[in-house]
Amino acid sequence: MTWEASVPRETAELLHRLKETVIAESQRQNLISAATIPQFDERHLLDSLQLLPHLQDGVLVDIGSGGGFPGLVLACCRTDPIHLVEPRAKRAAFLDSTAQALGIGQRVTVHASKIERVQLPPVRSITARAVASLDALFGMAAHLADESTRWVLPKGRSAASELEAARQTWQGTFRLIPSITDSEAAIVIAEGVRRRRAR
Repeated sequence: MTWEASVPRETAELLHRLKETVIAESQRQNLISAATIPQFDERHLLDSLQLLPHLQDGVLVDIGSGGGFPGLVLACCRTDPIHLVEPRAKRAAFLDSTAQALGIGQRVTVHASKIERVQLPPVRSITARAVASLDALFGMAAHLADESTRWVLPKGRSAASELEAARQTWQGTFRLIPSITDSEAAIVIAEGVRRRRAR
């Protein structure tokens, strides 16, 4: 089954336009590795789409959105507000202009900032792909989360070891979901995340 079969036709059209835009822009700035372009659908679209079933309804924050993965892909599929956080100004400008061009700008807010400087009420879900270790991510964005926030974090092949390390500092409910794009990778689902009290 291709990813197109998992989304409505209008969404598939949006994602095809997003793909074309990212590949074209990658000739001007390094949004994605050139080596991943032949496997674009699996490496970037499907890899982002697999997060959808694990997200809660409501406001979503994507940390380090870069070329739009997973943030812009998820914004194409959802109607809830999404905040894309990208500290590099050129990439943030690309995210904003692409959201407008795709007609989804009304639900996408781009922050050209580090996540630590973004101020929002606690959000429903937080995503991040290839940004930092779990321990660091929780520390960077804990101010945007409360007990009901769900963290949906694709972590590659280091998922289990990163989770073990993060448990030294953080407590909550943690699950590892196998990735559908890499048999050795996993997605960390975390809820009720809070810093452990010093003993």
